[in-house]
Amino acid sequence: MTDLRADFFRQNEWAGLRILEACRPLTDEQLDATVAGTYGSIRATLRHILSAEAWYATILGHPPAVRLRHDEPWPGFDRLAEVVSANAEALVAAAADPPDRIIRVGSEEEPEDAEAAVVLVQAFHHATDHRSQICTIISTLGAEAPEWSSWDWGLASGRMRKV
Repeated sequence: MTDLRADFFRQNEWAGLRILEACRPLTDEQLDATVAGTYGSIRATLRHILSAEAWYATILGHPPAVRLRHDEPWPGFDRLAEVVSANAEALVAAAADPPDRIIRVGSEEEPEDAEAAVVLVQAFHHATDHRSQICTIISTLGAEAPEWSSWDWGLASGRMRKV
């Protein structure tokens, strides 16, 4: 039997890798495209997702083994895929810890304490929200956005079967 909390971050990893594969063939101009209502360009949104995931894992006490630096030039898709998987490993480890332990979040000026479960849910929700925005941009460009739903993950992982 698998751990349901870990499943969320395995699906998140799978979906993150699917988005990267959908973005690989895009031109630099397309990667820098944005539409109203989204975080920013595809490139900026990918960096944002991965930086945030690393931050969530770090404040939960499980810093990922591979991280993006803010001053690093565009790392390319192979490096991004490494970061997606490193973040997933760290978040899976964090999900195994007690969900009710207290984590300090917020700024120095306005600190807040949250149960670890809140941070984990935020990590999952945040990535899902921004992947959706990337798909909106991809579709607006006339390219095909990938299928990355939990149903698709179930089929891809062998945990769901067509009959």
